[in-house]
Amino acid sequence: MDISNFTDSARAILTGSSTLAIQNQNSEITSYHLMNIMLEKKSNIIYQLFVKMDVEVERFKQLNLDELNELPQNGQNGGMRFSRDVEQALEAAEKICKDMKDTHIAPEHLLLGILDYAPEDLKKLMKLYQITKHKFLSALKDVNDNSRVKVDEEGNESDFDILSKFGKNLTELAKENKLEPVIGRDDEIRNVIRILTRKTKNNPVLIGEPRSSEKQQLWKD
Repeated sequence: MDISNFTDSARAILTGSSTLAIQNQNSEITSYHLMNIMLEKKSNIIYQLFVKMDVEVERFKQLNLDELNELPQNGQNGGMRFSRDVEQALEAAEKICKDMKDTHIAPEHLLLGILDYAPEDLKKLMKLYQITKHKFLSALKDVNDNSRVKVDEEGNESDFDILSKFGKNLTELAKENKLEPVIGRDDEIRNVIRILTRKTKNNPVLIGEPRSSEKQQLWKD
């Protein structure tokens, strides 16, 4: 399988899984290794999707690690290889990527492959936490609009969740009735509406403390 067909983050999962297997003196890279690396950081896409699926991620990650630590430790006398279940998962991920009309294999495709071909104990663990293909695809669609992976020609990803890292989704907050009433902002609101209703418009940006009229200004980008 051509590694250039993978996104940066997918390649990082394979590399991290190989390193983990070597550290643990395992003879194969298994789905347990891949899952552990996928959930290693809270900023990882799979971690975020599991959170959206209401999975107790830290507990699930620990149980997966417990299974990983039970794998045979045979030492390393040769090159690292993928286990049969990972080989099948990678083949499935490649097909899923094509079916989704994506250009590169991403962590989302790898996870979907694992859901189909994981070892029985991992399948039982995922079933216990109600991690199903249907729920995963629903969560993916919600956060990524049309479930398409955004990459350039070299496989470099644009982080679809970058806005959530540096801003707030006011539409979602409004749906959840978590926005406080806006008081004393009549001029700013009128200016925002005026800009947004133009036929050719700029993007309005409110800068300053939410409750400080002296500091808040309306900027047009």
